[in-house]
Amino acid sequence: MRTIAVLCAGSPSVYDEMPGVDVFGKKRDARTFDGGMPVVAHPPCRSWSAYCGHQAKPDVGERELARWCVDQVRRFGGVLEQPAHSRLWEAAGLPKPGETKDRNSWSVSVWQAWFGYPMRKATWLYFSGVDPNDVKAPLLLSAQLFDRRREQVMSKRQRSATPIAFAEWLVAIARTSKVRAA
Repeated sequence: MRTIAVLCAGSPSVYDEMPGVDVFGKKRDARTFDGGMPVVAHPPCRSWSAYCGHQAKPDVGERELARWCVDQVRRFGGVLEQPAHSRLWEAAGLPKPGETKDRNSWSVSVWQAWFGYPMRKATWLYFSGVDPNDVKAPLLLSAQLFDRRREQVMSKRQRSATPIAFAEWLVAIARTSKVRAA
């Protein structure tokens, strides 16, 4: 099984118990990742959000950390996740969903509700070194897709949590990366 690095994971994280996953989060700074394997990156989004970027109060270095995560995905292959319409796409020159830079650099939009998240949560994913034919999105339709009231009663931690099915899917995709960096 090919080992995958998960950068900027929450703490605790759904990735903590996954086999073949090397987790970097608050306790283990992502910037200590020295490469050599594909990544799943969840950089902090508050300073890049299209909806609350002007209200965000990011920690020192968060904006730079997100750009660094983009560089790691480009260099070692894998996938980067952000809320839909993240300003990081423009700042880092990433192709928007539906666009491609080339066959190995592309983006897509998904709903995290497809993976069991309790609300829709539109999300953009950037892939590097991953063949689009290797990506199959599960689709779980439920009433939850349209229940915006749930969002109002979720804690900040619950809103930022990654559903286990989504995490497993992202790791499986990163493992298909064709990028082989030393």
